[in-house]
Amino acid sequence: MIPRALVAAALHVDPGALPEGDLPVARLAERWLGYLRATMEAEAPQDHPEFWTFSLLCDLADTAPDLCLDTVLAALALCGTAEEAALIAAGPLEDVIARNGPAVIDRIEAAAAASPRFRHALTGVWPQGSAGTPLWRRIEAARAGPTLDSGLPLPPA
Repeated sequence: MIPRALVAAALHVDPGALPEGDLPVARLAERWLGYLRATMEAEAPQDHPEFWTFSLLCDLADTAPDLCLDTVLAALALCGTAEEAALIAAGPLEDVIARNGPAVIDRIEAAAAASPRFRHALTGVWPQGSAGTPLWRRIEAARAGPTLDSGLPLPPA
């Protein structure tokens, strides 16, 4: 669950303007993936009503890396195509690694070992200035295998 106060702070709104209760990670993942699907070809994705999901994930990558990674994992489980997985990889997965990689690297390695889909998605992450670092060497080891651009189907969730 993503605490309501954290959602309000990330979106710069009064908590009273939000629905009651905390936001389930699975619900954010579902709504954010819907936003991605709806705006893949959009000229102004920031005008879509679900743009808030993008803003929230950007903030979580900075302030709550474990919640961001939880959302990434939940969204990857819902992906239907390698293109969707690539958007996740180049978006919040790359962001959370670039901004808080040391805080989540153990979880990333565990998820990659347990999930061919997650391991596959990791191949879509770029080093963002961390190439050659111990962190990036761990990412490269965790993602060994066919890349997202290999043309292979998305591994099962």
